Amino acid sequence: MTGGGWRSETGEPDDSPEQANEGLSQPSSPLNEWPSLPSLPPSEPFSQPSHPLSGPASHPSQPLSGPAQPSQPLSGPASHPSQPLSGPSHPSLPLSGPSHPSVPPTTELTDPDVGYPATDPMPHARQKRFRSLLIGGTSVALAVIVAGGVLVASRQGDEQAAELAGSLFAAGTASGANGRQLELNGAAATGTTVVVAGGEDADSGYRTEFFLSKDAGRTFARAQVRTAKGEPPVAGEIPRYLAAGPTGWVALGDRVGGSVVWTSPDGATWTRQPDATASLAFGPRDRVADVAWTGKGFTAVGQTSDKGDFTDAAPVVWLSADGRSWERRAGWRLHPPTGGTLALTDVASVKDAIVVRGESSTEPYDITWRSTDAGETWQAFAVPGESDEPELSFAATSATMLAVRRNDSDATTYTSPDGVRWTTAAKIEVPGFRRVLRLTAASGAAVAAIETDSGVQLVRTTDGRSWQPAGTATGPAPTGAPTGSPAGSPSGSPSGAADETSSAASSAASSGAEVRDAVVAGDNTVVVGADAADGTTGALLAVRDKAGKDVPAGLPETTGSGKVVDALGAADGRVVAVGGANGEAAVWTSADGAGWQHVQDKNKALTGQGRQRLTGVAPGFAGWLAVGSSGRAPGHPLVVTSADGESWRRADGAPAFQPEGKNPLIPRGVSAGPDGYVIVGEDGYGAGTWWSPDLKTWERGAPAGADNLVGTPTTRRWMQSVTSGLFGFVAAGGVTDPNAYGGVFVRRPTVWISPDGRKWSLVRLPIPAGVNEGWLPYIASNDDVLVTAGTAVTGNGTGTSAFGYASLDGGRSWQPISLPVVAGEQSSVTAVAATPEGFVVAGTVGRPGDVVLWTSADGRSWQPEQPRGTGMSGPGDQRLTSFTTVDGTLVGVGSTATGHGDEPTVWRRPLSTDASATP
Repeated sequence: MTGGGWRSETGEPDDSPEQANEGLSQPSSPLNEWPSLPSLPPSEPFSQPSHPLSGPASHPSQPLSGPAQPSQPLSGPASHPSQPLSGPSHPSLPLSGPSHPSVPPTTELTDPDVGYPATDPMPHARQKRFRSLLIGGTSVALAVIVAGGVLVASRQGDEQAAELAGSLFAAGTASGANGRQLELNGAAATGTTVVVAGGEDADSGYRTEFFLSKDAGRTFARAQVRTAKGEPPVAGEIPRYLAAGPTGWVALGDRVGGSVVWTSPDGATWTRQPDATASLAFGPRDRVADVAWTGKGFTAVGQTSDKGDFTDAAPVVWLSADGRSWERRAGWRLHPPTGGTLALTDVASVKDAIVVRGESSTEPYDITWRSTDAGETWQAFAVPGESDEPELSFAATSATMLAVRRNDSDATTYTSPDGVRWTTAAKIEVPGFRRVLRLTAASGAAVAAIETDSGVQLVRTTDGRSWQPAGTATGPAPTGAPTGSPAGSPSGSPSGAADETSSAASSAASSGAEVRDAVVAGDNTVVVGADAADGTTGALLAVRDKAGKDVPAGLPETTGSGKVVDALGAADGRVVAVGGANGEAAVWTSADGAGWQHVQDKNKALTGQGRQRLTGVAPGFAGWLAVGSSGRAPGHPLVVTSADGESWRRADGAPAFQPEGKNPLIPRGVSAGPDGYVIVGEDGYGAGTWWSPDLKTWERGAPAGADNLVGTPTTRRWMQSVTSGLFGFVAAGGVTDPNAYGGVFVRRPTVWISPDGRKWSLVRLPIPAGVNEGWLPYIASNDDVLVTAGTAVTGNGTGTSAFGYASLDGGRSWQPISLPVVAGEQSSVTAVAATPEGFVVAGTVGRPGDVVLWTSADGRSWQPEQPRGTGMSGPGDQRLTSFTTVDGTLVGVGSTATGHGDEPTVWRRPLSTDASATP
């Protein structure tokens, strides 16, 4: 990253002694003189890890933008812990306080095209000034450098490094392998060389993995993955579809804001192609469904949505000669003959013909096209047979095109030498037949995965005219593949009800096996997916020989610490950190934020079915409250309480925490105030809140207006963090607005206000100029001053920029704030916290991300700083995700992650109350 210095509000460098000495401070201005929010600069294409993912990162993933993803990250993306520290609660405050102002049912601020409120609504009510937040040691010079029109501070001689903390945060006995799960999404083969791809859904982020076998799946080695610049890839990107051809290999997958392309010459070394290349063809509202080698290059198919919710789905074909550069063929070339929507799901080729298959919303549900001129023109054709739902599958060997159509108790195979003339070839008859999950082929054979009453059965053919049993798709989890289901996206992505899943990845209910891909490699069949038997989830890797017998196979061990520290709280001389380790929720305590002790879970409050993780913690007058996610389905809250921070008990057995139907309940943020304790999060498509006066009884929050909390698939609501004070409670998050820009489905920044934590009013904040969409995962307060911030999506949907708002009156009115970075840099927000000296916002700049800090004495004027050193900058993603203060020291926790591993970090720096001190 490029260092720099400050620019004064006049736009000129400010070299005054006062400015140089204060470093991060800035001359205060009257409360009614708010800086205007400038248009965000255009940025280079960039992706931000998921999120999980959330979500939240991680930033909220595009609603309904693809198959359900492991916890990660958009945002993000990936996933990075989202729970900010709302500031220490006030245990000494009485339960009764000043009367709260009446709250209107719904408040909506002026939209950008009308203009922001021109003046401070309370110009004379509050004259308090916070002293500047002075961080650092002594004898440090401040260099002022102009960089791209914006000045950024660079401290000479102070590395300000974080400490790698994997050894500081001890863990108990592992219930899974390093507290992570490995999933396998796609497979491809040429001859006896096979590659399977997926990732490690670790607590601290989703990490891309490719595994190579040169002996038809008997042994696998981890492939090397690098960016085009030779750097380790960032977390939060998920490969899903693979193809192999004589010129190399290609993989397509998901990231926040779009798609990812990886290429390889041999399957052993993979290059993550730049977003600047992929974004020219794969847009943020595209969804890829399949990719194949089609004779003269690669062809991918899928769908796109102008609205973003795919109620207007239209087909897309992508063509590439080398897998790196892609040409997009839009839906006007292919459309349902009877109208409706259309999604392309399969692609295959035989000889010079490319054949694609789509699913229409109207009859006929299966529609097929053929091209003999590399996708320039297309001709519709029909495969024999009829059905009352989409159920056709395609694959091709080197000489024969195969189509399989499901019947009531079996499937019919059709073959064609050219994609035009079709012959009824054979029946696929398997006892207990339900449906065809996946049909794939290599040059010499095809394999079908069949869901049956007793599990997933494999059948194999060389010509489509006869099928032989090839074994089952279930088997033991491969070496290094842990168990434990995801705990949801801690990055705070709006989960809503269960999202749609790919037609190529379906579950066999009896066995718990989810087959996502299958491929023929030599005489063996390799099947990949997920194995959810016994309530846990691990990777499915099944290798069967030609006769269907099991071929023992294994994958390399997982890497990384398997630990994550998500949130901090401090009260009465004790610091509490919460997160996850070895697949279970974890709590650590400290007297100074430097040395940490692992809390022994004597009451078994931190264990449970699947993976457990705590993502928020707050102290209050009745004790400590921590929340997170439990690996049950549908999503279930993990809520624990403690009188002293050492002994914890479960509280989520209360009726208020029980999901209704299949709607997941996902806690995101927690705070304690004079009126009790509040938890906020998600309730299906809507926002969820819970209130307790004493940590003993709980009740659900209620909306002050009809649509304040309740959401729908196109009007989602989600809360991600909450803060408290004498004003009551204010939560931050987002809503989806299908009417924001001519029917385009976007996410908007939103806060909710409540005088008592029980009844909530929604406040939509205006989207800043130059921003496509944005939401608010983080909020903190100091007296009646509140700061909330998040990450906006800019440009063509691949850029990101930090943005935020502040309120001087307890959340009743809001003004935008500016969080500056070097012009052209991508930026995001990862935490917001209040300190005794003001506010600090943490984020990242660049891709991969380095830590950036913005500090403010009053919540209005902000100064940036980019710390350097271990855990703050360098290879991989660095981030700080929560803060607290103890004994005059600001303590932050976060993580550093590369494509090879991840580890929690701890960062400590003194808070100076001497305005004349040198930072």
